[in-house]
Amino acid sequence: MVGHFFAGLPEFEGQVSLPAGIEWLAGHEHYRLIPGGFPKGIDYHFDGLASVLKFTFGDTGVVFKGKAFQSTASEHWSQCIFYASGSGPTVGVRPCLANPAVNLLPIDGQLWLTIDTAFWGRIDPVTLDTINVSKSAGSVGTIVLNAHPACDRKTKDCYVQHPCPKTPDLPQTNLACISKLETNKGTTQNLGLTRLTQSTMPKSMDIQHSHSPCVTPHYVVSKLDSFGFHKDPDHVHRGLLSTVHQNEDNLWLVMDRRDNSSRILKSDFTFVNNHFWNCYENEDGAVVVDSVTATDDYLTTYYRDVLEKGSINWGQIFFQPIRCIVPPHGNATISCGDLLTENVTRFDYPTFNPLYKMNPEYNWFYAISPRNTTTSAWFDRLIKVDVKQRVVAKEWYSDGIYLTEADFIPRPGGTAEDDGVLVSVMYNSTANSSSLGIFDAANLALLANPPLGYLVPFHAHGISCPPGGIDGCYTNP
Repeated sequence: MVGHFFAGLPEFEGQVSLPAGIEWLAGHEHYRLIPGGFPKGIDYHFDGLASVLKFTFGDTGVVFKGKAFQSTASEHWSQCIFYASGSGPTVGVRPCLANPAVNLLPIDGQLWLTIDTAFWGRIDPVTLDTINVSKSAGSVGTIVLNAHPACDRKTKDCYVQHPCPKTPDLPQTNLACISKLETNKGTTQNLGLTRLTQSTMPKSMDIQHSHSPCVTPHYVVSKLDSFGFHKDPDHVHRGLLSTVHQNEDNLWLVMDRRDNSSRILKSDFTFVNNHFWNCYENEDGAVVVDSVTATDDYLTTYYRDVLEKGSINWGQIFFQPIRCIVPPHGNATISCGDLLTENVTRFDYPTFNPLYKMNPEYNWFYAISPRNTTTSAWFDRLIKVDVKQRVVAKEWYSDGIYLTEADFIPRPGGTAEDDGVLVSVMYNSTANSSSLGIFDAANLALLANPPLGYLVPFHAHGISCPPGGIDGCYTNP
């Protein structure tokens, strides 16, 4: 399994054929952001140097290419001062701060690579060439941002939640803000922020962050997570996580988009939010928020020595996924309960039909999951979940096959919510090889599985784009 996480991804390109029946994918594009470079000193998976993999669908096949993000780290590793989640500090002469290796953000015709720090980067969506390497977190007034900005496709607004100390580079503050992302259109300058609201938390937090806030027509909802002191008991791990871990907390920040007023609320469940996905407002005006909930041990999973064990203690890194109800006004407690009626299901990287974003009528989401929480070494099952009945309705698995996030591409003109396909990059542990997986979103039938000819490391997220260019791409989530 270690090869699935620490295989270097070279610059490459190729083409494979696709079977009949999915010709409608022609003109669609799909991007994946991958920790694809692992020079000496990086033994933490998500510290891998960022690479982008792009699939361009044609009538009978798909063209793909991968290219490394041209950061200081990728160009001058031997000279780097590199300090990240589980790596460093390395001895060097050049600060190597930018490594946006988590998510992709299409905004204003631009394509940005994101991470939970302010050091994002921009690439050309056609050539994958690097356009911009963020040089200063001070340009947005914070050292922390969100890998998943909360974007409203209808209004084109993208929101981020971040700490807002008086001095931007301070890691501790009791102030939490929500801002709107602003681009400098037509230039290569960094993104900017327009601050919309500020609230005072009941305590100061260190490295306060929100991995994935969510948006509804009237609200932006963010879980307020942070880091606290932790000493690695084995004294073998490096990087930030050798001294701090994520705190399990129950603080939230909610902003009303109509007047930018905000509230600090508490939930009746304490956890780390791995991912919100499709939040919506119910008939009472409350916000329904589903969450993949993690423990303070979750991030330790991605160290090389942990992955080398070949087994995952799923109950140690994940709580049950939950559904929380955020009151539309006032300071009542946010009530949370199990999302699914099955009490043994764990999953992550949830996706859904992006045309149903913020829609209270949406019925389905998809995720990757361990087939067996006792024996599965990694995510080896694809699931389709009924959010109304709150059960796993469909599943797909095959012995020795592990999956990455399954992203939804809606069929043009489709009328059913599940009319489309799911795209995943799959790893065959027996053959030590990767392939493109295309699934029918209705029944999870595997429609195509062409080999890529390269071993693609595990990665978190991707985005899909209908024909017409980057302006039409769907954000994640």
